[in-house]
Amino acid sequence: MLNNSLRTTYIGLLFFILLTGWTWYNRSIEPMENGAIYFPTQELNLQLEIAKTEKQRAQGLMFRPSLALNKGMLFVFEQEAIQRVWMKNTLISLDIIFFSSNKEIVSIIQGLKPCKQAVCKIYSSSSKATYMLEVNSGIVKKERINVGQKVIFDILQ
Repeated sequence: MLNNSLRTTYIGLLFFILLTGWTWYNRSIEPMENGAIYFPTQELNLQLEIAKTEKQRAQGLMFRPSLALNKGMLFVFEQEAIQRVWMKNTLISLDIIFFSSNKEIVSIIQGLKPCKQAVCKIYSSSSKATYMLEVNSGIVKKERINVGQKVIFDILQ
């Protein structure tokens, strides 16, 4: 059994390591712009975080314990192409909506579950897309969001 002095030292060292890791992680997070998306058919507004850079897209919603019901993350890609997504280090279930450059829904993937394995499945849009929206799982079904619908983005600074 450890004496109190040694125990205090170990606890202090553990706290220091955790704090250092958290500080390093926070510095690695690149701030994102904010905006909104409007689905006219559903009269649905969602507040957005916008991932435009490669670093922001790689970070995505990883390690977040929750996402508010009226929020989502919009990924903006440089080229319209088949886009891919995985759930590595994502802690919440998501619906993924892909949009063409003219802001029309071209593909939807529902109910993606967090991946806790070392190797995670990669999901692809069924058509070329310029934008990808991640929202809480169940929103697509609840709001009856469908391929072919057009949306309006309001990208704020």
